[in-house]
Amino acid sequence: MNDLKITEYKNIRVLTTQQIAEAYGTDSKVISNNFNRNRERYVEGKHFICLEGDELKVFKTNHHFDESSKINKLYLWTQKGAFLHAKSLNTDKAWEVYDHLVDSYFEKKQPLKLSTEEKIQILAQGNVELQEKVEAIDKDLQEFKRDLPLLGVECQKITYAKNQKVVPLLGGKDAPAYKNRSIRQKVYTDIDNQLRREFGVNTYKAIKRSQTDLAISIIKEYDLPMVLKNEIDAENAQECLW
Repeated sequence: MNDLKITEYKNIRVLTTQQIAEAYGTDSKVISNNFNRNRERYVEGKHFICLEGDELKVFKTNHHFDESSKINKLYLWTQKGAFLHAKSLNTDKAWEVYDHLVDSYFEKKQPLKLSTEEKIQILAQGNVELQEKVEAIDKDLQEFKRDLPLLGVECQKITYAKNQKVVPLLGGKDAPAYKNRSIRQKVYTDIDNQLRREFGVNTYKAIKRSQTDLAISIIKEYDLPMVLKNEIDAENAQECLW
């Protein structure tokens, strides 16, 4: 049924005898016999359309008709004609198929007619919905960007903050503790360790971009552990002894 080829004549949907027979689960001879036995009930133009001669040739050409080319008369059945055939057969399948034909074949869905004002309202609503979708996508994109790991510029900011913190803690760039690569590296490493603990990451570079300012704040508030402070003080005190 869903594969039923649409047949139209003068913008009216119709069915050939073969189509009705196949749809109702019978054969063309039964349909023709029922028609001939009850011919007085069928009205041409209301229940059926009979094509002959040139009119038939044109119809067959336009519809790529696959029925026997030898036929010289073709009956096309309207919705009311299909009803009479279902009534003649009076089978459950015929009535079931007829109901389906009425709902999905003969009744062509007409395009919805809208006033200019209604069209404008629909377009306006569409623009609003489109704008909302664009804003939602933009919001998701911004959140996605914020959740990305640190990019080069953010890493530079954190490195600068660490340098600004470490140099004074070591006593300045001229201090022995700063010049001692081992001690200097211990301070940088301890700051990195604190960042990893605070943010639960394996490297400070895995911190989210949205957390850059917080990471810099943690660096600014960093305090040396006592063991490192004592080591720095001891290293710098040696300069005084000299």
